[in-house]
Amino acid sequence: MAFHSQTTLAKAVFLDGAGLHSAAAASVVLRPAPAGRGVVFRRAGGGETPARRDMISATRLNTGLGIGASRVATVEHLMAAIALAGVDNILIDIDGPELPALDGSAAPWLDALLHAGLRPLEAPREAITITAPVAVEDVGRSIRGEPFAGRIVEVSIDFPDAAIGAQSVRLDLDDPDDVRRVARARTFCRLAEVEELRASGLSLGGSFDNAVVVDGARVLNPSGLRDPDEFALHKALDLIGDLRLAGAPIIGRIIAHRPGHDLNARFLAALAAAGVGKASDAARPLRVIA
Repeated sequence: MAFHSQTTLAKAVFLDGAGLHSAAAASVVLRPAPAGRGVVFRRAGGGETPARRDMISATRLNTGLGIGASRVATVEHLMAAIALAGVDNILIDIDGPELPALDGSAAPWLDALLHAGLRPLEAPREAITITAPVAVEDVGRSIRGEPFAGRIVEVSIDFPDAAIGAQSVRLDLDDPDDVRRVARARTFCRLAEVEELRASGLSLGGSFDNAVVVDGARVLNPSGLRDPDEFALHKALDLIGDLRLAGAPIIGRIIAHRPGHDLNARFLAALAAAGVGKASDAARPLRVIA
């Protein structure tokens, strides 16, 4: 399915669960929104936080938006699902400090969005088109954006853990098979890091139900991996979610080596500094998964 116009949800949908890092219970209602509203988080007892790069307040092992009572943690998986589903306008009501981890991937979020269905709106869709190369680097890590008439994400990783090692994936975000493959990739961590993370207040809600845990050459989850390249796929998933904080879909080719939330945020800033902005994309509809 392709849309020339902006989209929103056809109906509201509800999800709940515990946060990956806080372990706090949270309930979420995804609601339709009018044209031009964009993606907006509304925290119970707090206020509204637009899903934009200038609202990023945390990048350590998750992407957090906003401050104080309006702050929402670990938004990247839902943002990835929004990008993959092709949702332009959505209100996200959350009762809790962090989005639920669910199964550690974007698949439950994507399923919920597709269950709600998409409704076209009377406004032209906007997109961000990369017209010249833009890049950021940081000690063996890099993200580069290049002009391309499509939405391609290429990610490579290299971990010392034998269970992970070197992996690379190339994804066409207009290909339903690639979309479903990346959506199912779960977050992962090393067993040796778990106690350190918990001591610093992170990964308190982590378990085999919402994360892949590795120990050297072993994947400890009884169910194993969902995909041989699940680790690289999850890094791609986080990147896709973080890049949706640009405020619109990005048309171009993104090549990332060892990306992370901090570097993803720096790339968003580089895109803005390069003068890449929203433009009507009525001539080229974006496909959405339906």
